[in-house]
Amino acid sequence: MIDNFLFHKVSEKEKKEIKKQAKQIMDDFSKKLSKLGKIQDSLVERAQGEREEGKGESEKIDRKIMFENAPRKKNDFIEVEKGGWVE
Repeated sequence: MIDNFLFHKVSEKEKKEIKKQAKQIMDDFSKKLSKLGKIQDSLVERAQGEREEGKGESEKIDRKIMFENAPRKKNDFIEVEKGGWVE
């Protein structure tokens, strides 16, 4: 049974079967969702429904504060980790 889950090259026949199964899952899920109907009431109570639009301008960043907050810096640059999360 576990051999079916190991990596292997997928044949065209398997691709068609996977697509067929995925379509069946989505169709079944869609049918079940349609039976629920639409929810009329909001599930989250909020004082205001929408936020107010801003001016579209970001806050100005103070260079001095930015460098004070940086854990590592070298001369006029902030040192950051380069791709440590990438294999």
